[in-house]
Amino acid sequence: MLAFIQLSPFLLKAKSFEKYHSFHQASILADADNGRILRNYRSQKTIYPASLVKMMVALITLEEINKGNIHLSDSIKVSSWASRIGGRQVYLKQGEVFPLSEMMKAMVITSANDVTVAIAEHIAKDVDTFIKLMNQRAQELGMTDTEFHSVHGLPPGRGQHFDRSTAKDLLILALELLNHPEYLDWASVRLDSFRNGTFQLLNTNHRLMRNYKGMDGMKTGYHRKGGFSLVATAKRNERRFVSIVMGVKSSRLRSKLTRMLLDEGFQKYKQVSLDVQLGMSPLSIEVDKGMESSLRLKTAHPLRVILKENERMKISHHFFLKDRIIAPVEEGQKLGDLEYRLGSVSLGKVPLIAEFGVEKAGFFANFANTLFN
Repeated sequence: MLAFIQLSPFLLKAKSFEKYHSFHQASILADADNGRILRNYRSQKTIYPASLVKMMVALITLEEINKGNIHLSDSIKVSSWASRIGGRQVYLKQGEVFPLSEMMKAMVITSANDVTVAIAEHIAKDVDTFIKLMNQRAQELGMTDTEFHSVHGLPPGRGQHFDRSTAKDLLILALELLNHPEYLDWASVRLDSFRNGTFQLLNTNHRLMRNYKGMDGMKTGYHRKGGFSLVATAKRNERRFVSIVMGVKSSRLRSKLTRMLLDEGFQKYKQVSLDVQLGMSPLSIEVDKGMESSLRLKTAHPLRVILKENERMKISHHFFLKDRIIAPVEEGQKLGDLEYRLGSVSLGKVPLIAEFGVEKAGFFANFANTLFN
């Protein structure tokens, strides 16, 4: 039996989060394991993401590395255009050469715009082509309310357009990026250096990273029209949450709202192991042309999820399998899925596998089965 910790009124102070709605434009708290949204405030409102767009640059870069198209050891030569980008930068000079590993570190830790342009040019030869890759990947991921018009998120120049996204779309991007643990290896660094130790890289979220237990990412964003935004993630005892706050009026309040969201996750939600006991209520499947006419199924493993105390009893189970199969069947062979749901929300699926193997019957056994069935 699962025992939940009784929370004191002090720990439940996250309920007051609603009073801060007027101080920001959108927010989300989600379970990082399955993307389940635990708290949602105007998550589909279109907002200027500013430097949060660099998360897509990082994702495409890491995917290209995994495909073998580029490597962290690649040398990147700085173009004239990259050297002239404004905003936060590491002051690259035209013609300088750095390995991609150093460039990624500078982009993720300190959000350097000049470095981001150099990376985009290295991958796609020019920035415009890379932006097309960004929008294509966004559509593939289901980020239907996102439009990228830059690789850095700076305010647009004359005749250009603002980048646009939503908290919900950025959650999709964050969850996909978490499939690449090397991103957090950079994002969790509070202080590092660049250009042979002559330039300091200070994490744009260094104060919260230092003071909030378990925080190891992900990305800050700011410009005048978009306000202060932060996609954050923290992990404690195998529980990982993602929080997103957008369009906040100050960086200090941005940190406060992030703390409140993540605190709510860690204080109200407990990780539990869901495992339907099929032995008490056997689930079987008919077997044709086998030495056995049916076989029992079992779950391949439990499903670990994050739940509130009162949600355990509201979970329903849904089985997906065929009525019958044809022998032979191997022990442990996957024959279907068991899905756990909380209301209409899927918490995840686990495979249903054969409890034992069934050999294919010979001619006379099949004849007898046909004769007597």
